[in-house]
Amino acid sequence: MNIVLTGFMASGKTEISKAIAAISKYKLVDTDDMIVDREGKTINQIFEECGEDGFRKIEREIVEDASKLDECVIATGGGVVLNKDNITALRKNGIIVNLAPEFCVIESRLKNAMSTRPLLRDGEIKDIHKRFIDRLPYYADCDISIKIINGRTPRSYAIEILDLCERKGR
Repeated sequence: MNIVLTGFMASGKTEISKAIAAISKYKLVDTDDMIVDREGKTINQIFEECGEDGFRKIEREIVEDASKLDECVIATGGGVVLNKDNITALRKNGIIVNLAPEFCVIESRLKNAMSTRPLLRDGEIKDIHKRFIDRLPYYADCDISIKIINGRTPRSYAIEILDLCERKGR
């Protein structure tokens, strides 16, 4: 069984997945890293060359591969939830955990990351906020939701997630 982390960009998926892997038996898998390894290009390059639709097609293939793994913590890209097939595949062998910050948390984190996020290049904060609101129903399709706030450590979230997953019958 896997633990699958979903959430909007800058919600903490990467750091929390690393913390889970560090204190548990779970191997760390990041779908964005899998995409970069397979394509030999950065996420930004893929977006520039293929557009969002092309990127989502590649992401779908990678998610299918990741869903077949076992005993992994899988950090997903922020938009992985947009394709219902991704969640269906990941849920077959995993518990879907959504990291759910308020938008003010996202906004504070993004101000330092504008150059490294592919969907931020052309967007202002108001556009990102609209994207955040539009995606909320997709993120709601999860097994566990964790409220994310500034000031907590990734390790504290990792402990909470592991405990909740164990209670769900792991």
